[in-house]
Amino acid sequence: MDPEEIADAYIREADVLAGAKRYEEANAVYDRAIGVYPECTEAWTNKASVLRLLGRLQEALECAEKALEIGPSPIAEGLCDNLIDELRRKGIIQ
Repeated sequence: MDPEEIADAYIREADVLAGAKRYEEANAVYDRAIGVYPECTEAWTNKASVLRLLGRLQEALECAEKALEIGPSPIAEGLCDNLIDELRRKGIIQ
């Protein structure tokens, strides 16, 4: 099986966990997807979303930015914008 297919399977599993609000578990499975296919923008973006839900905003921003480094993603771009706004409101970044 090729790394992209393995990553896709992990992403589907993690998405189900996230949908069940099992965010820590979902985060770990997104990490598995990234481990087999580091250039997977979907895994980085979804990991960012879960980290945001866990209140780990700075880590979430780093993941969303990594997704954008890999390639264009309107979802990751919007997530970055929202995370930056949240971090500014909390006074974490200027």
